[in-house]
Amino acid sequence: MKEHDIHVGSLLDQLNVRFGPTPDKKTHFGGIDEMVALQKEFKIFKKGRSFKTSVAVLNIGASNAEAKNRLHDYFTNLSKHDSNVTGQNGDVAIVSAMVRNLASKTPQPVFFTFHDMRAEKGNTRVLITEKGRPVPYFDHDYLTISFPTLPVKTATSSAKPSAKKAKAAKKPAK
Repeated sequence: MKEHDIHVGSLLDQLNVRFGPTPDKKTHFGGIDEMVALQKEFKIFKKGRSFKTSVAVLNIGASNAEAKNRLHDYFTNLSKHDSNVTGQNGDVAIVSAMVRNLASKTPQPVFFTFHDMRAEKGNTRVLITEKGRPVPYFDHDYLTISFPTLPVKTATSSAKPSAKKAKAAKKPAK
């Protein structure tokens, strides 16, 4: 998200609140229970619809339009990433996991996080963990979705060198 990388945590927090545990259905209705109800009525997540479109419907990131647009651009590119789900790209794997979870008899809260795609081979994939405890201070199992990320400096330095630099590199040393 370039100069908006500082907003990544708060944008993920918005997703994590929307899909988090519901503390009390009577006084604090929200979180995963609200998302299940919205999914039943509006089919926010469905096969053939991108994760980006579903996030846009939820109005995630609306307080900063430029950061929100960068986030949506990032989510658009998830289809170019593999996932750890056999035969599904990152976008399809997320949408499939969300549809399955929201339709289950016991839907789990969803935790969104990220991982460094430079760390080891295969980390360029979107990683889906069907059941785990990524938040140690909550006594809940979660569906966890981890997005591959790359620091801005690495992303820009891994780009092809400029023509001027390439020409200079080809000159023999004297």
